[in-house]
Amino acid sequence: QRSGMARKNKKKRTHVEEESAEKAGGEKVPKSFVLRRGKVPALVRELIKDTRKMMSPFTALKLKERKSNSLKDYLALSGTLGVSHLMCFSTTETGTYLRLAKMPRGPTLYFKVEKYCLCKDVAASQRRPHSPGTEYLSPPLVVLNNMQSDERHLKLTDVMIQNLFPAIDVDTVKLQQCRRVVLFRRDPETGEFDLRHYVVNVKAAGLTKGVRKILRRPKLPDLSKYQDISEYVMGGGGASDSEADDMDDSRVEIQAGQKAIEGHHGARPTKEAEEAAVKLTEVGPRMRLSLLKIEDGFCQGEVLYHSQVSKDPVEVAARRAEMNKRKADKEARKQQQRENVQKKKHPRVSSTGSDADDSDTGEGHPMDSVKGGDGLWSDDDDDVAYYKQQVGEEPEAGTFRHAKKARVENKKGGGSGKDRGPKGGEKAKKTIAEEIAHRKMLKTKREKQKAKKRIKSKKK
Repeated sequence: QRSGMARKNKKKRTHVEEESAEKAGGEKVPKSFVLRRGKVPALVRELIKDTRKMMSPFTALKLKERKSNSLKDYLALSGTLGVSHLMCFSTTETGTYLRLAKMPRGPTLYFKVEKYCLCKDVAASQRRPHSPGTEYLSPPLVVLNNMQSDERHLKLTDVMIQNLFPAIDVDTVKLQQCRRVVLFRRDPETGEFDLRHYVVNVKAAGLTKGVRKILRRPKLPDLSKYQDISEYVMGGGGASDSEADDMDDSRVEIQAGQKAIEGHHGARPTKEAEEAAVKLTEVGPRMRLSLLKIEDGFCQGEVLYHSQVSKDPVEVAARRAEMNKRKADKEARKQQQRENVQKKKHPRVSSTGSDADDSDTGEGHPMDSVKGGDGLWSDDDDDVAYYKQQVGEEPEAGTFRHAKKARVENKKGGGSGKDRGPKGGEKAKKTIAEEIAHRKMLKTKREKQKAKKRIKSKKK
């Protein structure tokens, strides 16, 4: 009997556990941001979308850039989201450029995009373009060609491109996850890099085009115009000449139980070992890149390589010393700012108050220069005496509300209650400054009330 509770359906064919390698305790999977800086043409925006699709599934496909966002904003998010690389496109009057940076500390590679081709252009040039399926749920395999060199900048470029994609373990990798290939090829004559993106198709080998077409179709083809099925098979089954024949170097052996050969509903498991033909179908994008320079830090720092500018060791040492000096000055300014912030967080408490600490010596106070035994100013003097000493005449009545010395004299002389300070139920006299502030407040309040009345009258 079925239970009354509904079961939660889970996708089996298209569901992929995210970050399975990290959950298993393996190495961290490299993730990337693909974005643009500044204004770029519409074709470059399409190129960015195609690049994000190529870098999937470990990239932000629907990343929204804003003019207010800076590289520091993406750098601050990289630690939280686990992003390890940044690919930034920009356009100037001279061309389109690509920055490939390792987050958060660099290095940064600067490329110039000499030529590029979008995915839709690649599909338009093919007679039978590939229809996208579930191949973008698994990361691509990276293939490097002509990248081996003793030069320092080529070694660094090789390592950066390899670390841009997840590493694979040959012993444990599943064949059904090897669905895409990204090729980086270096031209030894010009030194430029060619980028290609392919989809891997695995088909049964040793079969004619007609038999392969029968196996690929879920239903039998229309044989009404043939006298015998042999005519259909020998005639190629109506297959086009653009389909590549099985070559010896493209055949691989599939072990029993592996899911690699495509069937009607995805890859089917093989019952016994058999040969299969591997075919690569280009899906784009294409790019031809030329390396301009390499910087030590994240979009800044010492220039490790430049294709157009060369300096002797003396100039390099002078430049390095200047950069070290700038870095030291910057750290000193940061330390001074931190100290100033700490001083503002813990201000000095005046010792004239009733709750002041007797142990406070007043170090660092601006009035320490005039405080002392010279008689200019001390904590025991009141406001009236200090005003008389500095100005040379008596202050006006009511200037100082709480004159301690005047209250003491009134008590000793037995003056009338009117001359004494305000009692509990009486209002204290306001000073000139307090009266001016009170009148300004009343004036602002009246103006706000008039503005509200004008708004209400307009609505009516």
